[in-house]
Amino acid sequence: MPRSDRPRFSRIHGLWRAWSARYRSFAAPKANGLPTRRVFLAFPAILLIFGAIAVGFAISGTSSGAMYSKVYEGHDPALLAGNPQMIRSDEWYVNTSWAISQVQRGLPERNETVPGGMDAALPHDLPRADWSVIFRPHLWGYLVFDVGHATAFKWWIPSLSFIAAAYCFLVTLIPRRPLLAAGIAVGFFFSPFFQWWFLIALFWPMTWALVTMTAVVWAARDISRSSRWVWAAAVAFFTVVMAMGIYAPFIVPVVLVVALFAIGLVIEEKRKGLAWRTLAIRGTLILLAGGLGALVTAGWLVSKQATINGFLSTAYPGQRFTPPGSGGLATGLRTIGSSFSEALRYGGGFLDINSSEASTFFLIGAFLIPIVAWVAYRAVRARTVLPWAAFGLVASILLFTAFSYLPGWDSIAHLLFLDRTSDGRLRIGLGLASFAILGYVIRALDESRARVGLVLSSATAALFLVSQAIVALTLVIGGQADMLRYAPRWWVFALVSAASVFLFARRRPVLGGIAFALVTFLSTATVNPIYVGVFDLRGTPVAKAVMRLDHRYPGAWVGIGEVEVSGVLLQSGAVAFSGVQGAPSRTMWREVDPSSKYRFNWNRLAGIGWIPGIGEPVITNPAPDQIVATFDACSTFAQSNVSYVLAKGTKLSSPCLVRVQSFSAPKAPFVIYRVVRSD
Repeated sequence: MPRSDRPRFSRIHGLWRAWSARYRSFAAPKANGLPTRRVFLAFPAILLIFGAIAVGFAISGTSSGAMYSKVYEGHDPALLAGNPQMIRSDEWYVNTSWAISQVQRGLPERNETVPGGMDAALPHDLPRADWSVIFRPHLWGYLVFDVGHATAFKWWIPSLSFIAAAYCFLVTLIPRRPLLAAGIAVGFFFSPFFQWWFLIALFWPMTWALVTMTAVVWAARDISRSSRWVWAAAVAFFTVVMAMGIYAPFIVPVVLVVALFAIGLVIEEKRKGLAWRTLAIRGTLILLAGGLGALVTAGWLVSKQATINGFLSTAYPGQRFTPPGSGGLATGLRTIGSSFSEALRYGGGFLDINSSEASTFFLIGAFLIPIVAWVAYRAVRARTVLPWAAFGLVASILLFTAFSYLPGWDSIAHLLFLDRTSDGRLRIGLGLASFAILGYVIRALDESRARVGLVLSSATAALFLVSQAIVALTLVIGGQADMLRYAPRWWVFALVSAASVFLFARRRPVLGGIAFALVTFLSTATVNPIYVGVFDLRGTPVAKAVMRLDHRYPGAWVGIGEVEVSGVLLQSGAVAFSGVQGAPSRTMWREVDPSSKYRFNWNRLAGIGWIPGIGEPVITNPAPDQIVATFDACSTFAQSNVSYVLAKGTKLSSPCLVRVQSFSAPKAPFVIYRVVRSD
């Protein structure tokens, strides 16, 4: 090194040493090995600031702009980056339209847009102004903000809460590594499974699970009573938040992971010397908190019993049960094929299923199970306590794998509620367990200051590479080699992922964490758009005309056309026989089908559309979640119950229809008709 550069290098080196010393001082844990308050709350505080800025500017990843091109020509000015995900129609069509409908009607407990009304809480979890919203944090924004800011609030609150919970769990295990914990938590958030689903019913169960697992660790290791009360309150609150989502396919797997983890941790702490009485005292408050949350939820469900009965008695989805052993080769390949996540974006799906259903996690913890076994082997040789908490997490992965591929234990699976979920939904449990195993591997290697041998570390990384090669080979052999074209960099993702596995095994967690975060972020960073506000159809000329006409001369509507027609009617708050129903309105269907001839066809959670026809409505199902009925303005049904028709893409000709107004739109205009009496 030239002499002139030595002073500069010395200054840089000195600054680095000073910063490192300050960081070590900042991250130093308490005497009980748990993180200090400032470490524990630092990253959640940063997330809170980010959330405030994002909500303040009404920025989110909503795909509601998918409606823009159906109503206007040109570029959507609110779309800052990316493109709306058409696959996420539950968000941009169903939930957004119903949410705006609720706002238009004043946030009632029952939305009367559907003739006969629909419960606002179930199954769509719409914004409303009742006591249950205390436990629906994502809906708080609708009580105080406009629709655009409320949409951003709804987008960020569950996801940022999840990231914060993931950080809190990790930093509880590895308190000296808060930056690593934050990086891994953010990387976990960018997992394909989360980004492609991005559902409220997904993030709250994960938040509950991570909060509860963290609470269990603190209860076992912290003697502070105030700490136990704080964690008990958090568990009670998030138990209700999770349970009110009532989506069992996501709830069941995470509950089982938490249960097995807690059992393992209790065994581990007992082996470390804690008395059963001490463990019971420390754990009772957490159990009581969960029980209290369950009681609150039960009381709420009792008040919604009629709606629940109506929903469960539908022809679709009804009560669906999945027997053990239902998984196949494709299911397994989708589960492990994280390196092929590019195909979800470019190919519209993977292995013959849509992108959301095919999405998965980089299951790094599952591939680190050999390292867990190595840690256990060393513990046996050293006669120290085995990592029972990690064993519980591994057991949950084995349980889910057995459910997917091992038939013949239906009664046990039913007892564990596993048959209420499915192979694809089980991935949420695999992802949670894998994430927690990663935390325990980092902790175990840090505590022992040991480094896994080069052979075992390399073999573990090679195992991941082999799994990805099997996926690629199966695509080629199965005649789907074109799918590799949609994931051209799969081998790069596979190599970086394998490097992450290797680095964690070799006790290089910072480099491993960087590789982990890079893989997940680059796999999904452009999945959801960056959007300002929400595309509110009430601002369109056609919706304004609908609201104006409906205000002056109220009456029921029928929509004929694609989803934008139903969207206009829903968001306008007009009474309409179109849209998306939860539990079917018996009042509405008595008017459409008084003889119940088509009960099987309309008794389902589905979108409702209309097409021109002759005579009384004939109802069919092009798909299990679609209801299509014929409409004749001169029929008894129309003459008795319908005042207006909004159509797009179909020219209507009937002596019982009078054209009122038309509005230009891409491909075809919107046209409003009035139903008149037949001669």
